[in-house]
Amino acid sequence: MKKMFRKYFQVIFLFMVYGTGFSQTTFSEDSLHYFLDNQIIKIGFDKRMGGAISYFARLPDGANMINNHDAGRQAGFETRIYPDQPPTWRPYSNAKYLTEVFPFAGGATREWNGLVQGSFYNNYISDTDNLGGLPEEVNFDANTGVLYMKAKLWEWGFVKDSSGIYKKIEAGAYNEYWIALEGISAHFSVKQTRNIPYFVSSSNIGVSLNIFINLNYAYAERWQTYNESQPFTNQSVDYRTNLPPGAPNYENFWNMATENWAAMTNQYDFGMGIYTDDKRFRFLYGEKQFKNECPFGRADCLEEDRYSFGTFSFSTYSFPCGEPCTTPDNSTTLNFSFLAGTITEIRQFAYEKQANPCAHAVVLSSVNDDLAINTIKKSKLLIEANNTISESTIIYETGKFILLKPGFKVESGASFSAKVSADPCN
Repeated sequence: MKKMFRKYFQVIFLFMVYGTGFSQTTFSEDSLHYFLDNQIIKIGFDKRMGGAISYFARLPDGANMINNHDAGRQAGFETRIYPDQPPTWRPYSNAKYLTEVFPFAGGATREWNGLVQGSFYNNYISDTDNLGGLPEEVNFDANTGVLYMKAKLWEWGFVKDSSGIYKKIEAGAYNEYWIALEGISAHFSVKQTRNIPYFVSSSNIGVSLNIFINLNYAYAERWQTYNESQPFTNQSVDYRTNLPPGAPNYENFWNMATENWAAMTNQYDFGMGIYTDDKRFRFLYGEKQFKNECPFGRADCLEEDRYSFGTFSFSTYSFPCGEPCTTPDNSTTLNFSFLAGTITEIRQFAYEKQANPCAHAVVLSSVNDDLAINTIKKSKLLIEANNTISESTIIYETGKFILLKPGFKVESGASFSAKVSADPCN
């Protein structure tokens, strides 16, 4: 099945073939979670916190690696914006400094932090009024094994009114997720759309996008990656552990992951990894957060009591997104995978993706994913697009669905083909 377009248009198409299910992923839910399970891994999305990932485990053991000390741990995708650092730009004509809007803000005076979890540090997740609540949309397609969710982002700063009461503040953004399980991986295609009503710093840290995971102590002994100059040649893995407060940043270690993966593991090299071949992202930091009463180096503290949340925070920060991320209804899309396994398994996944980078689902949006160079985009299940194609020949090929949404454009002089095939990744 193939279509050719050679002019500007705006329309929706859906190509469907092959009635049998592509994956053996099952969907279930209980009072707190939506779950995906492929008999190898199981992932849970929290109903109290906008679908934040609060459960991730390898089966059959089922031990949860995700830390849930408060509504700010978990795992997911966030945006951070630094609004009060002049010089600034104004994304809207009536924009204000955040501190003008919320004069009693605490953490928000330092940064705007949009999360699905809710609006403040919520110890033991006891104050449900300020949590993100149910996602706005949840839909599981049993034919493809793909779960779709849409959820608002909320300001996670310590925002209070004049009487000292915490307020739940919308962050002016929302996330859409397409999630599919494959072996030891949960693959995410994420689209974030933003409308930010504040002044934003025009420095190089004005806007940053962040994939984050927070793990329980048992899976947070080692931070591991490969960061040298000979990637994909089976060289030795690099790792760090036992980070004291104020430890040097070692930018050359944190910022480079030349095989596109990083992981936190226990002493037996089992844990959780992140993989992305998106070159805009860099693996930025891992940290253990220490209790004041149990500082680094104190011999009478049990190891698992030494850290404030029993956690090792681990994030990948993107390129500074800058002013384009603040224009009205601007969106950014990216693809990444969460992995549950040994370092050998996590690294092998990266090697396989290097050889064949075909993802389960690919989401493309303007202006971030506009294409002007000859390109073939492939996926195993789904391509969804509202990007612009110009001055080039572009092919979208997938195994099941191609959805061209309103806003998708093929400009004059460009050539576009959409194809569904039995084996799109080869």
